[in-house]
Amino acid sequence: MARRGSTRRRVLATGAVALGAAALGGIGGAWLQRLSDAARLPSPAPPRTLLDDASGLNPTPVRGVAFAEAEPDAAAKQLAPLLQRIAAGQEPGLAVSGARHSMGGQSLMRDGWVLDALPLNGLSIDAEACTMRVGSGALWRDVVPALNAAGFSPAVMQSNNDFSIGGTLSVNAHGWHANSPPVAGTVRRLRLLTADGAVVECGPDDELFGLALGGYGLFGVILEAEIAVLPNALYVPDFATMPTRDYAAAFAERVVAPVEMAYGRLSVDPGSLFEEAVLGWYVPVPETRGAVLPLPALDHGGLQRLVFRNAAGSDTGKALRWWLEREAGPWLAEWTSRNSLLNEPAAVFANREAGSTDILHEYFVPRARLWDFAQAARAVIRRDEGNLLNVTVRDVRRDDRSALAYAREDVFGLVMLFVQEKSAAGEERMQRMTRGLIDAALDTGGTYYLPYRLHATAEQLRRAYPAWDEVVAAQRRHDPNGVFRNGLYQRYATA
Repeated sequence: MARRGSTRRRVLATGAVALGAAALGGIGGAWLQRLSDAARLPSPAPPRTLLDDASGLNPTPVRGVAFAEAEPDAAAKQLAPLLQRIAAGQEPGLAVSGARHSMGGQSLMRDGWVLDALPLNGLSIDAEACTMRVGSGALWRDVVPALNAAGFSPAVMQSNNDFSIGGTLSVNAHGWHANSPPVAGTVRRLRLLTADGAVVECGPDDELFGLALGGYGLFGVILEAEIAVLPNALYVPDFATMPTRDYAAAFAERVVAPVEMAYGRLSVDPGSLFEEAVLGWYVPVPETRGAVLPLPALDHGGLQRLVFRNAAGSDTGKALRWWLEREAGPWLAEWTSRNSLLNEPAAVFANREAGSTDILHEYFVPRARLWDFAQAARAVIRRDEGNLLNVTVRDVRRDDRSALAYAREDVFGLVMLFVQEKSAAGEERMQRMTRGLIDAALDTGGTYYLPYRLHATAEQLRRAYPAWDEVVAAQRRHDPNGVFRNGLYQRYATA
């Protein structure tokens, strides 16, 4: 059987895109000190050392940065002195970071310590159990090729490979996987370094398990995780175009077994904003399941970037991009493997303009209310002149594991990418639009995603996440001395 690689995602810029991870050291050129032994604390950073996250809008002064050791037990031993001093009130709290793709300071703490977990990148595959044991600092761009060489693929991950495993677990991410809950549903065990310096193993029946998954690093450092994997396979794609009001019915009709991955796009053409939709779905070729399939080299730009970034500057560019998505995309699509779909970087599309940045939003709405939300969201975006580049629709099934579940029933997740000016006026417009979109989601019985800009009001947060106050209380119970903190906690825990 002939095997052909996908050209569609290389010709069209069709991903919901985040900026590449900000380099450690950020704006100020931090002086970073690796911990060399368990008895030594990391050195403080010079005054005004700044780190940032993927938004480029959070220059944050920090006390210092600690690099984790590569081996989990060694990392726990290494961090113990710092945790003890924080618990004793002799040092400020610690924020846990990976690739720092969150956009609102979830991986940063003002004037506090930051743990760079990226060295925790070990990986082993248990083919018989169909699981992998992986360090929280491992990046998907390294994990996917390793799984591919063994004939496996991630069961659930984001649609791009730029992120760390720990980041994926800490935000309880989801992707294109059809008929699947978020990543928490694929985790078998966690090894967690808690605030008192203990290393605990926890599973689905343990309280810390559901708190740490989607807990944004506030319940400890995820040292490593045992996660389910699936056999890789070659996929045959198919596509359909319909009015957005008919998307839910079309999805229910087409995305059924044996479909394994699916996604939708909504029109970003200002003339038909949110009125039209494209649905794509992928069916595996049974005899290729578990085979070691070629993994194409990563694409780092070219025509796909040109098409995508051109849409940022003009309504004509947005109209062209939607036409290509709707008309040319299905014609260009070819057979591709599951891993080929997952092993693509978002950073290739990153905004490189000095005066603006790309900002992600995400909203989750009950399937039957998709069109209601689309109409309300369109009015908000037009009112606030939002510069919208992309909308992806994902299938997210009910999450029964995470304490801060955003999918409390089967929902559609709408990933939106906007361009924002780096100015006070741009920030004010984005905040106003964000709050309007959150209200639109709440009015349809939905919610919004927490890894992005912290523009929601405290009242909106509690409406979207009714368990928020219980989770904060649990955090204080497990961490009474405030060892683990970040921007999300500082913004809402006492608001």
